[in-house]
Amino acid sequence: VRLTRYLSIATIVLSSAGCASAGSYIWIDEAPESVVKPIPETLILPGDMVSVRVFGQDPMSVRAPVRSDGVIAMPLVGDVQMAGKTASAVAKEIEERLQPFINTPHVNVGVEESHTRVVVIGEVRRTGTVVLDGPVGLLAALANAGGLTEYASDDKIYVLRSNSMGNFRFRFRYDDATRNVGRAASFKLRTGDVVVVE
Repeated sequence: VRLTRYLSIATIVLSSAGCASAGSYIWIDEAPESVVKPIPETLILPGDMVSVRVFGQDPMSVRAPVRSDGVIAMPLVGDVQMAGKTASAVAKEIEERLQPFINTPHVNVGVEESHTRVVVIGEVRRTGTVVLDGPVGLLAALANAGGLTEYASDDKIYVLRSNSMGNFRFRFRYDDATRNVGRAASFKLRTGDVVVVE
């Protein structure tokens, strides 16, 4: 479902834009800092390995991957929704749910293994979803997609991003990414981004 949604977003943007020169975009070096800066605390996602420690209550502490429905199961409280929340928010929620059973519970939630999931389409050797370890840049996504084809344009690489601030289409030069020039060096992909190579 998620892959279909990402591909649909990419298809709509590309079909409405036509060729790269006709579509609206913003060079990554000119993008607002608020849109491209790394998220201070990453949201938990399905597939992330999460540890929940209840201090002084080792039998209630768990370490498990977040299921595809976004939850993990815990003793006493049952299913806990993890996906889409920060670790600190989940810890506070678990503490509240444990209050009928434990006096002043203290909970720590940690994400031990996190992944970034993006879709890569266009002139790459393997299109589709790529799963990356942690927050990484554009080159990692392109490498996981098998690299550029011989037909790829070095300066027509785009990242489509949708969030609460709107829909954005960032343009990159491949040489800037490989030589760590400008914003291309520090830009981090987020789950839900779509990378398009024309």
